[in-house]
Amino acid sequence: MGIDWGVGRYEATGELLAPVSEVVVGLVGPLAGRPVLDLGCGTGNAALAAAARGAVVTGVDPAGRLLEVARGRAAAQGLDAEFVVGDAAGIPVKDQSVELVMSVFGVIFSPDPAAAVAEMVRVVAPDGRIVVTDWLPGGPLTVVNGTAAKFMGEVFGGGDGPAQPRDAADKPKSLAWHDPEALHAAFAPYGFTVEVLRKSLVFDNASAEEYLAHSAQHPMAVSADAALSQRPDAAELRAELKSRLLAAAQSVNEDPEGYRITAHYTVATARRA
Repeated sequence: MGIDWGVGRYEATGELLAPVSEVVVGLVGPLAGRPVLDLGCGTGNAALAAAARGAVVTGVDPAGRLLEVARGRAAAQGLDAEFVVGDAAGIPVKDQSVELVMSVFGVIFSPDPAAAVAEMVRVVAPDGRIVVTDWLPGGPLTVVNGTAAKFMGEVFGGGDGPAQPRDAADKPKSLAWHDPEALHAAFAPYGFTVEVLRKSLVFDNASAEEYLAHSAQHPMAVSADAALSQRPDAAELRAELKSRLLAAAQSVNEDPEGYRITAHYTVATARRA
């Protein structure tokens, strides 16, 4: 099932992920005057971080509402950045026109990873770089989000909710964007090498309940709740999901006085050999 990133309040999640954009921009060196693409830019975290360093930035995202949020943030901060509607399978910029393509937890959601890789390779300059972040599996986010996905699969018979049937042969292969070997296999045919770093991001909340209330604003959670609302037993299903999520969230809590989880992620940099 496709994700409508315009529903809910992804901007609330975006605020929590802002430190990752600062890490990415800090790793790539001087950006003044350089053309930069933020793919799957959402509310503009990475785009604005690059613009603040003098880059000539274009942010691309399929969710028009999030682009409006990004434009508003740019105006409020006095930053110059262009935000356009588009997706990873058809990036609306010219061939070899940007020196840096960055995607902070964006392109990892592309339904056609092979097309996304080909497009990023197409638009990056010969001496440019492609930088992508992804969550490492097995951490606290996997535990909590996996609990929700499992529940939705139980309710709707597989996946994360009701979806249209699709022939397996017609479905693009997935890509583990955090896996060095998988990334090498994806980029090597284009003459690119890939380096992968591991980083961490801490989420702090007053309680597990507060963390879950915040997470409930995420587009995926809002879409799941909308699917549950179509069921005659929606109230019971919501209560059961809430109970399971609370247990899962508490099981990974690192702070007995409040709520803290540490999520680990990767920063992959691809460049021509």
